[in-house]
Amino acid sequence: MDCRDAVESPPDWRVLVVGGASGMGKTGVGRALARRYDVPVVEVDDIVEALLAVTLPEHLPEVHFWRTHPEAAHRTPESVVERQIAIAEALEPAIEAVVANHVGTDTPVILEGDYILPGPATPHGPVRAVFLHEDDEGQVTANYLRREPEAGPQRHRARVSVLYGRWLAAQARAAGVPVVAPRPWEDLAGRVAETVGDAATTTAAPARTAAPQSLPRRSPAA
Repeated sequence: MDCRDAVESPPDWRVLVVGGASGMGKTGVGRALARRYDVPVVEVDDIVEALLAVTLPEHLPEVHFWRTHPEAAHRTPESVVERQIAIAEALEPAIEAVVANHVGTDTPVILEGDYILPGPATPHGPVRAVFLHEDDEGQVTANYLRREPEAGPQRHRARVSVLYGRWLAAQARAAGVPVVAPRPWEDLAGRVAETVGDAATTTAAPARTAAPQSLPRRSPAA
């Protein structure tokens, strides 16, 4: 086992939120941290799928938006980002319920996804958050190409991701939540663990949540 993945002592947090726009490396670092702390990962995409399965578009129109309006993913990047934010806000109560459940039942978990919005930070609390942001569109395009080579270069999607990521990073900093650059990938998990674990660590009060390609599993910017 890589020493960076060695299981550490149980974390003093109960929910570790890993947020950021699509294509930033959240899934990879979430899994690495799960191995490090021996805790499960909850993906916001799974929460979205559950809500889609038990609601109708008239109940949660924002959450169903990418399925009812698949063409909207090809609109201007600015328009797509506005929709991502609206979806995130609609999902906020569901995300907060998951966070509260893990805090209330004292069961540690890592929560990651595009739809997480940063909430106000409080030092040393049970819920901590870190947001990843890559501002280089070329790098994000390359990330998508590596992950989904069959789709070819997804430049529009990368533009959406960077614009949303900039907005999200600004919101995080304003709330006192740390923003971490994904590169270098090799030590990202360690840097995130150090960021949320040191004396200056920030804790997102039930961090809030967002994101879009059409929506079978991942959303247009997922």
